[in-house]
Amino acid sequence: MTKTALKLAIALLALACIVAPLAAQAAPQAAAKDKPVDMKKLIAEIVGDYEFSAEGQTLLVQFTEADGKLFGAPPGQTPEEIHPVEGKPLGFDVTVSTNGQYYELQFVRNAEGVIDKCVMSVMGVVVEGYKIKK
Repeated sequence: MTKTALKLAIALLALACIVAPLAAQAAPQAAAKDKPVDMKKLIAEIVGDYEFSAEGQTLLVQFTEADGKLFGAPPGQTPEEIHPVEGKPLGFDVTVSTNGQYYELQFVRNAEGVIDKCVMSVMGVVVEGYKIKK
């Protein structure tokens, strides 16, 4: 083997020794990201009353669970099924049956990993709501 070929072989071996452990570390992270979401657990974390405030107005929305599905509505109104948005973690949407308005909902985890916020978008308006602690 020539000196150049030997140096190349050593360089490739060294590179393999560096890359292999990095790839091994990345594999569990990739697997964790591809892990299917436990919707029952997620819905249980979301369920509760959220208070949305904008321009001096306050809207209370109650998110509930029924038959493994998420529903939401202001108190006294008929709950609408809230659907998860594929490829968007903690993202949900709903088209209200009575008026056809489309809402996008993005639930947010705080620094402790607890879902305590919901960002609601409708007709270009974005409003943040916070889970009411009981």
